[in-house]
Parts: sequence; structure tokens; C-alpha cells
Amino acid sequence: MFCNQCGQPVASADKFCSGCGASVAAADDRQNVLQAISTALSPYPQLTLTWGQKADLEISNELANADLAAGKKKVEYSARLLADQGTRTIIFWEIIKEKSQGIGAFFSFKTETYRTDGKVRSGTVNETGYGLGGKVIDYNWDYAQTRQVIEGAARYQGWQFKTVLMKEKASY
Repeated sequence: MFCNQCGQPVASADKFCSGCGASVAAADDRQNVLQAISTALSPYPQLTLTWGQKADLEISNELANADLAAGKKKVEYSARLLADQGTRTIIFWEIIKEKSQGIGAFFSFKTETYRTDGKVRSGTVNETGYGLGGKVIDYNWDYAQTRQVIEGAARYQGWQFKTVLMKEKASY
């Protein structure tokens, strides 16, 4: 468990946080929603979950990592969420980052369809790339899938869900 106020680890038997002195009694409800989200994400083994370092939960997935003779390309999905006990709201941020250097695949086919309302992006991206040795990049990503799983788990627990544009708003 982690303190709702400062994010410090607390034991389940503790009544107060040793870091800031806040009461940890409400942490059970917060831990329940975070556990429900973790359970809802468990059917997706490609997602890596990291607890309580920079947010309540950090999610990552390496979509592509090609190291070609003449260049490199890496595509990663990252997300963070905070569980705000005071408003019973999950605050969620996500991004897909693409890093390339040098000459990429000789033939690359990428299709992307999406829509956005200014905060939420939905749609898919599919990319296949070929190098000298054959297929070097091959991934499909649905922008909404992870977010919808998290939102569904939060709402089932009676929590609200809010997406944010700035990473810092979903961080300690």
C-alpha cells in the first residue's frame, strides 16, 4: 500500500503514514480500485505494470524495437495513473513514443486511423517494416484498448475516470 498524500509505502497495519502523518484508513478503497485495475489488465501480458514509483501505477509496452544495420527504430506505449481518494477519480495519462535514427526499414507500411476530442485519442496504428533479413517491424496498437480497460475497472468500483494531457498531472 502507498500513502494517499505523499506516495510513501505504508504497511496495511499502519494507521498513519510515517512520511507525512496522513491517516491511511482510506487507503483500502484506493488499494481496491488499483487492484481491480491490475486484475483487469492481467489478460494483457505484453503490458508491464510498475507500482508506486512516479505514479500509483505506470504501464509500458514496447511495440517495436528494430536494430538494423543502417539504423534503429523503437516504438513504446507509456501510461500513468493516480487514484485520487478525495474525489474518487482515476487520473490517467498515455502516450506512444517513436524514436528512430539512421535509415529505417527498406520498405515500411504504416496505417493509422484515429480521432481525438482534444484529450482522448482513439483509433489504431499498424506498421510492418522489412529489412535485408525480412520482417523487422510488425505491430498493431489500439489507442483506446488499455484506457477502456482501466476506465471500466474504475467505474465498476464506483470511481470516476479522467484523462489528462500533461504527464505531471498523473504523477506524484
